[in-house]
Amino acid sequence: MPADIIANIDRRQTRVAIMENGRLLELKHETEEDVVGNIYLGKVTDVVPGLDACFVNVGIERNAFLHVSDALPEGLGHPRRRSGKLPSISEVVKPGDEFLVQVTKGPLDTKGARATRQISLPGRYLVLTTEGNKVGVSKKIEDEEERKRLRDLVTKLRPEGFGLIVRTRAEGARQEDFERDIKFLTKVWRSLEAKARQAKAPALIHEDTSLVFAVVRDVFSTEVGRLIVDDKVTYDQILNLLQNTAPHLRKQVELYKGAEPIFEHFGVEKEIDRALQSKVPLPHGGHLNIESTVALTAIDVNTGKFTGTSSLEETVFQTNLEACAEVARQLRLRDIGGIIVIDFIDMDQPKHRKQVMTALREAFAEDRMRTRIMHLTRLGLVEMTRKRTGESLVARLQTKCPCCGGSGRILAPETVALRAINEMRSRLLKEPGRAVQVLADPQCILALIGPHGAEAEALEAELGVPVYARATRDIHPEMWEVSLEDPEVAQRTQVKHKAGQVVEVRPEDVLQGQQGGLLALVDGVILEVPEISARLEAPTKIRLTRVDNSYLRGTPAETPKAKRRRRGRKTGATEAEATEKAQPTEDPEATEEPAAADEP
Repeated sequence: MPADIIANIDRRQTRVAIMENGRLLELKHETEEDVVGNIYLGKVTDVVPGLDACFVNVGIERNAFLHVSDALPEGLGHPRRRSGKLPSISEVVKPGDEFLVQVTKGPLDTKGARATRQISLPGRYLVLTTEGNKVGVSKKIEDEEERKRLRDLVTKLRPEGFGLIVRTRAEGARQEDFERDIKFLTKVWRSLEAKARQAKAPALIHEDTSLVFAVVRDVFSTEVGRLIVDDKVTYDQILNLLQNTAPHLRKQVELYKGAEPIFEHFGVEKEIDRALQSKVPLPHGGHLNIESTVALTAIDVNTGKFTGTSSLEETVFQTNLEACAEVARQLRLRDIGGIIVIDFIDMDQPKHRKQVMTALREAFAEDRMRTRIMHLTRLGLVEMTRKRTGESLVARLQTKCPCCGGSGRILAPETVALRAINEMRSRLLKEPGRAVQVLADPQCILALIGPHGAEAEALEAELGVPVYARATRDIHPEMWEVSLEDPEVAQRTQVKHKAGQVVEVRPEDVLQGQQGGLLALVDGVILEVPEISARLEAPTKIRLTRVDNSYLRGTPAETPKAKRRRRGRKTGATEAEATEKAQPTEDPEATEEPAAADEP
C-alpha cells in the first residue's frame, strides 16, 4: 500500500501523487474537463441500430455513447445482460427520450464519453446502485467467512429499490459504518432525483466528488503514512470530512508550509519526467520499452546490461520477474488502459513461465482498476486488459509533435529532396526555361545538392535551367517550397557572392551533426570548408574559392600558422613596450628582449 499521499492544489489544476518509498505509484489530475462519474439528464439525439447503440446529448463537447447493454432500464439491465439476449436498441430508446445517465469513460481523442443508465454512487465502504435487490462483495476480499458476514449484514441494511456493493476497504467494518454510508448515499440520490425533475435536458445533475476528496474516500486509510496537502482551505475541509467519517485518520493529515513547491520538495516532478519516457530501467540493468498506439499498448522486456551470474536461462528468468512488478507500477502510474500486450523474454523451463505469471498477477493485486490477465503464449506474449476511464498520463501532459504528428518519425531528408525534385520537373513542364529556386530544411538541401554540390550540377544539366537551392531552419523538415523565376532576374537576386570574397562564419551558422570538415549556412547557401573542424568555437573568416548557384567552397582566410605568428608578434610587442616603460633605456636587457620576442 502507498506510504504517502501528496496533494498539490493550484488554481489551474489539482494533482495528487501516491508515493511509496520515494517512488511514484500513481498520479491523478483534476481539471474542469473531467466528467467521469458525473450524472447528467441527457436527451437521445441518434439511434444507430448498426452499432446497437445511441448517442445522448448531455451538454458536453461531444455526445455520449450509450450501448444497448447500458441503455436498458435499471430493472431489466442486469439479468438481460447476463442471458445475452439483448433487445434491439430501437426497442429500448427513441430519439428525443430523456433520462439520467452517468459517464463511465471520459472522451478520448475523437471519441465521445461513454455512459450508462445503471447509476452508482460510491461511499467509503459501500457503492449504492440503481440495480434493485443487488448485493455484491468486492472480489478482492478473499476470506470466505468475512465475505459471508459482509453480505449478510449489507443484505439486512439494503434500502428498498437499491442495490449495494461492498468495497474492498470494508473488510472488518462495523454495522455503524455501513449505516452511515447508506444514510449519506440515499440522501444524495434523493437530492439528485429532485434536481432532475426540475431540470431541462441536457443538464448536469450531479458532479462527482473532487479529486482530493475522492482520494480521501477511496485510498486514505490507516495503512497510509501521511496525507500532505499544500492548501489551508483544502486541509481544513479534509479534517472536517474525516471528523464525520473516520476521526482516527485526522492525525495523519499534514499541512505543507514549505517555500519550495510541494512536488519539488518530495521529488514528484522528477518521477513524472521519468514516467514520460518510453524506456524504463529495471533494477539490475534490464529495461522495458513502452509504446502506445490507438488500439493497444505494447511493452517489450529486455535484458539490457544485465548479464546475470550463472546462466542465460537464469538471467532471462530474473529479468522477467523484475519486469512483472515494474509493468504493474508503470500501468498504474501512466494510467494506461485498454488492451495491453507484454512481450516477455522467451523462457524454456515451464516452472519459470508459471512463476512469472504468478508474479504478474500478484503485482496487479493492489491495482484498483479492474484487470484481466490471459495466459503466457509460446512466443512469450501475455495479453491483458485494464479498465480505462480517460486519458493516460502521457496524453494529459504531452501533445503531438508538430513535425511528426505524434508518430515519432518524419520523412528522411533524401525522401524530401526527391519529392522536391519531382515538383521541379512537373513545374518546368508547364513553364519551361524558367530558373528554379527551392527552399527547404538544411538537411534536405544537403541531400539535394549532394557531396561537394555534384548533384546540384547534375540536376541543372538535366533540367537545362539554373537551380538555386537555399536552406532555412524556419521550415518544417518535411516541407519545401519551389518557385520559378526569370533566369536573368534570378541571377541578379540569388547569387550574392564571388570567388575570392571573404565571409565570416559564426558558430551558430554551423550545421550540427556533421562529421569531417565544416558545413555552414551563408545567406542560405551551403558552404563547405574541408580544412576546418565542424566544432567552430569563434567567428572565423573564410575566403571563397568556388561559387556555384547552390554550393560554396572556401578556405580559411588566414592559416593557423600565420594566425599564431601574428598573435605572437602582437604579444611580443606588447611585452617589449611594457618593459621599456618599466626599465631605463640604458639597461642592455631592455633592448634585447623585444628582438627575442619578435623572432618567429
